[in-house]
Amino acid sequence: MTITIEAGSEWMDKKGDVVKVLCLDCEEDLITFTWPNNKKRPTERTISIDKFVSQVKPIDSKAEEAKEKSKPGQFTSAWIDELPSNFGKSPNLQLSNQDWLERGMHAKTVKFNIGAGGLPPEVNWEDHCAAIAMIKDGPAKALASILLWGSDTNWDWSRQFDEVVHHLAANMVGRCKKDGRSEPQACTHRLPELARLMARMVLHFELYELWDDYTVKGRLKFSGIEVNSSTYTNAWLTYQRQMMDDLIDMVCDADQSIGSYRAQLNKADDNA
Repeated sequence: MTITIEAGSEWMDKKGDVVKVLCLDCEEDLITFTWPNNKKRPTERTISIDKFVSQVKPIDSKAEEAKEKSKPGQFTSAWIDELPSNFGKSPNLQLSNQDWLERGMHAKTVKFNIGAGGLPPEVNWEDHCAAIAMIKDGPAKALASILLWGSDTNWDWSRQFDEVVHHLAANMVGRCKKDGRSEPQACTHRLPELARLMARMVLHFELYELWDDYTVKGRLKFSGIEVNSSTYTNAWLTYQRQMMDDLIDMVCDADQSIGSYRAQLNKADDNA
């Protein structure tokens, strides 16, 4: 079946929201679109054309009629190929103690009203929370918290996200100064702002495993980075890779701290 996509055409995504095509770049295999009727969605998004086609379907009169007749909580059609969330599934962000941390505690059941007293006779959610709290490195603690509780829609982890971003950006600025890297050329960003935007991109794309869904040009546009894709690849990609190394180091720091706390618990149980 041949599918024709034109600027201005409207489609329906897997959640039943209307999607409007803003522009296409067939040469780069990119499409930019928006959700005109849903203010909670991004104002614009750019992805590959193939990815777009796999996530939407054409709007026709029958579909619109069916949508109008549906009632809250009922659906006139379903997408059976709905992709599961990839949040926190990246191999680079796996805590070796994550299974232990999640055992017996779900984000929705955690209550941060731990009472006074000594160690409990058995490991429970209090110990798991304490294992995170004992991580001395702030950015590593923030990242571990996101990985453990970030999938809970009831928790606002924007502060932890910003803490990790600030750490990554500061490291990049430090490396640029050490390398004698000058301010970015032919773009509106100063070095600190470029580092912040790159750090946000790296953390977001790694948390949701989005790297394969976008070209370099698409990643930059999605992240608000106003740098030519070839310039970015030649001048700044090295620093993006170093940010990934920093994330992995933070996971290792968190793991080491959590592993040490577990060892202390085991020792306390043996002496009990």
